[in-house]
Amino acid sequence: MKSTPLFFMLCFTITAFGQTKVTADLDGDTTPDRFEIITTDEGFKIGYALSTQGSKPLFSQVVTSAGDETKVSVSKNVVTLTIGYMRATYTYKFRYDSKLKQIKVIGYDNEQFGNALNDGAGMSSYNLLTGAYVAQWNHYNEKKKVLVADPKISKKLPLKDYVLKNFSDKVIDELNSVE
Repeated sequence: MKSTPLFFMLCFTITAFGQTKVTADLDGDTTPDRFEIITTDEGFKIGYALSTQGSKPLFSQVVTSAGDETKVSVSKNVVTLTIGYMRATYTYKFRYDSKLKQIKVIGYDNEQFGNALNDGAGMSSYNLLTGAYVAQWNHYNEKKKVLVADPKISKKLPLKDYVLKNFSDKVIDELNSVE
């Protein structure tokens, strides 16, 4: 079968690179808006165009911490940006804010897979609209040779206001340092 290698390459390309562009009504006017990952020499930036703003292309700051797989998806009116690495996945959720007339970051999830023994594995989630923060981490106990779940963290953090046009490595670093 000569078509098998081509079929495999096509499937691998779709799986490895995911979706980099979504079209959906983000600003609630029933007209489709665009949200897209744009690769740059330094990493990537997010391009977006809202119909309520004349579909003029707008861009985030350049993000240099691009992972092995960076993709976007949309569900209802929330756009999810997922940056996957070999041992971690970072997820950012965006939604249009009608008061600000901008897209803002409304959530952040951090999933770590740890080392080969899963030391350091766990996950955290930060809702930037409510301030709710939850985390569950694990560590490997060398003496007992067992993976131990750390106590669950659940607390309120200050509300953060990040808009998409200012989304950058600095915002990512600030969200990564939350705890």
